[in-house]
Amino acid sequence: MTPLQSWAVWAGTHPLATWGAGLVFVLVATLAARGAVLFASPRCAPWLGRWSEPRHAVPRLWMALAVSGLLLWGCAEILGELADEWSDTTHWAHLDETLAATLRAHAGVPTLTLFARLTHAGDKEVLAVLAVGVAAALWWRRHRLLAAGWVAALAGNGLLTRGFKHAFERVRPEHVHGISAADGYSFPSGHSSSSLVAYAMLAYLAVRLLPARWHLPAVLAAAVVTFTVGWSRVVLQVHYASDVLAGWVTGGIWLTCCVLVMNGVGRWHRSRLPAAA
Repeated sequence: MTPLQSWAVWAGTHPLATWGAGLVFVLVATLAARGAVLFASPRCAPWLGRWSEPRHAVPRLWMALAVSGLLLWGCAEILGELADEWSDTTHWAHLDETLAATLRAHAGVPTLTLFARLTHAGDKEVLAVLAVGVAAALWWRRHRLLAAGWVAALAGNGLLTRGFKHAFERVRPEHVHGISAADGYSFPSGHSSSSLVAYAMLAYLAVRLLPARWHLPAVLAAAVVTFTVGWSRVVLQVHYASDVLAGWVTGGIWLTCCVLVMNGVGRWHRSRLPAAA
């Protein structure tokens, strides 16, 4: 048995402990990323200030669109590599199968019931209500660009994920416990990608609109919910681990594209205001 398979056996036997360890890792990584951003911000401020001048608004928008196109192309390439590496008889494929088989054998009803409840944070119905509520609040407060970006982020991610699912057509792992069920194709995980986009976008809106004391809690909460939803899909055996990883890649790249384009459009729109006046 390879080290990866040994880890998969341990994780499948101890899903709650794996969840806790994963949350600790995610929180530490989020804090480290925030520290890196705070460290780099003063050093990048002069260049960013010059690049934010009104005369650069149009080139900045075109660059955001070009970079977004490259990122989406890269996303397709990455998912293709993941689909190849996590199929057939590779070590990664063995990890997928070993983890799913161990969870089928050892995950008890209380554990499955817990994660069946937690996974609802990524359900289509929950995110649809969240999308309408947040969009209405942003529109009412006259944050029209943010409202449009919020809707485009969630709706676009759904279409992108569905397109990838039909492109790869991976069958879901066997799940016969009856506590939770899912149909359709498996790769990438729609719950994982949509929860990352929705809750990370909420954190982005919090950073843009709320006082500074809310920024870090919002980012940490988004990281916790995103990881929890992804791991719940694995524990419930409705997705392989590689499906969840691909969902996070898809959601993360799409969110980056949305933020880049939103910022580009926002600066372009503000650059036109003096001329219009």
